[in-house]
Amino acid sequence: MSPEDRQEALERHGLTEEPDGYVLSLRGFQAGMRATRALRDQRNEEAIRMLALDASDPLRWEYARAIQISAFSTEIHRSGI
Repeated sequence: MSPEDRQEALERHGLTEEPDGYVLSLRGFQAGMRATRALRDQRNEEAIRMLALDASDPLRWEYARAIQISAFSTEIHRSGI
């Protein structure tokens, strides 16, 4: 995967790379919450707890961020990097 492809993958997952790690955009949060709802539908206990939190709870953002980082990492590994 070229650096340009990597950057495009980051953007697809709603992430930007900063010196301190990955930062989640609103678009990334929304995608992470869609994935969380899909996990809830599969009776995933952690997803159920996250969706029970208040929408303004920072833990929801962290959970969505972790999901998006995982999805990004999976895409990178599949591409051969």
